[in-house]
Amino acid sequence: MSIGRGIEVCKNLREIKQCIFSRTDCSQWVVQKYIERPLLYRGRKFDIRVWVLVTDKCEVFYYGEGYIRTASIDFTTDSNQSYIHLTNNCLQQFGNGYGKYEDGNTLSFEELQKYFDSHYTDKGISVKEHIVPRITDLIIDTILALHLDLKRQERNFFELLGYDFMVDEDFRVWLIEVNSNPYLGIPNEFIKDTLPAMLDEMFSIVLDSVCPCNPPTCPYISTFELLYSPGVRNARRVYSKELLYPIKSCQQE
Repeated sequence: MSIGRGIEVCKNLREIKQCIFSRTDCSQWVVQKYIERPLLYRGRKFDIRVWVLVTDKCEVFYYGEGYIRTASIDFTTDSNQSYIHLTNNCLQQFGNGYGKYEDGNTLSFEELQKYFDSHYTDKGISVKEHIVPRITDLIIDTILALHLDLKRQERNFFELLGYDFMVDEDFRVWLIEVNSNPYLGIPNEFIKDTLPAMLDEMFSIVLDSVCPCNPPTCPYISTFELLYSPGVRNARRVYSKELLYPIKSCQQE
């Protein structure tokens, strides 16, 4: 399910069993290990949402203007309260702290970089150089896992996906989930400017090749980056330990 519905945070095996056995028979579940030591933004949990476009040619485009979604309450593992652990805008907007710290509980990559620069000066962490490359690696991995299924689809289709990632205290990037029905609301001015531009470029990619117009609806594609195209391009980096730990001082044996 989307927009955070059905997500349960459990602290031990007893709570997990109680949660599962309270549901109807034949229910389907995805169990994920909780990241107890996430990287925090001013003491609160955050995740990263990026948009990904997949075409009927199995082309995979990554939209470079992702954004950060923040929680409304300081992070702690002593409470199961959703406003601490789930950063979905569709959930956070009903909390008393929504918008208290960030407009719409949403930040740009640029704002996250400013935070890194002021709070982790010794690490030299860069969103574009250390975080985004791992994000794009994981995007390609998920598409390759479904490559054969995508080939079976009919022609002239496309899918806009919402990928959610987290960063832990060692600056490792973790894929949380992939949404086939991503939130396209406008929580603040940043998204108000970014969302229409993304949609314009998306439709230029998927429609202009089928129904060309003169002049084209979008004369150039500047923000969508082609990550993967069968037999043409695969931007996936070769696996190495350094990819998991982008900051050498944080690497573990």
